[in-house]
Amino acid sequence: MITIDKNAGTLTVMVVFTLDTAEDQPVLLEAIRTFIQDVVRHQPGFVSSTVHASDDGTRVINYAQWENQGAFAAFQANPDAMNRRGDIMRFDQEGHTYRIAFQVEGAAS
Repeated sequence: MITIDKNAGTLTVMVVFTLDTAEDQPVLLEAIRTFIQDVVRHQPGFVSSTVHASDDGTRVINYAQWENQGAFAAFQANPDAMNRRGDIMRFDQEGHTYRIAFQVEGAAS
């Protein structure tokens, strides 16, 4: 189950892709889906990935969780995994690691 929990201790990685045209969004989404399904989900320490697509077609955000910084670093250092990114690398992207600063639930929760 995908959970966003401040106390879980997971590492969050967010990668924001900026696209030149909305027509590129389906191509990028399929490239990300393939990479995650075929490569990333098999990496030790990988927890989950949730991909968001903007309604205007010009952005995609990959919200990924890893057990810890070491697991993510090992993934990044794995040349086989990095060489399988394929079409993903054609698109402008910016990625950073994050920690949950705080969470607020709705009053009705």
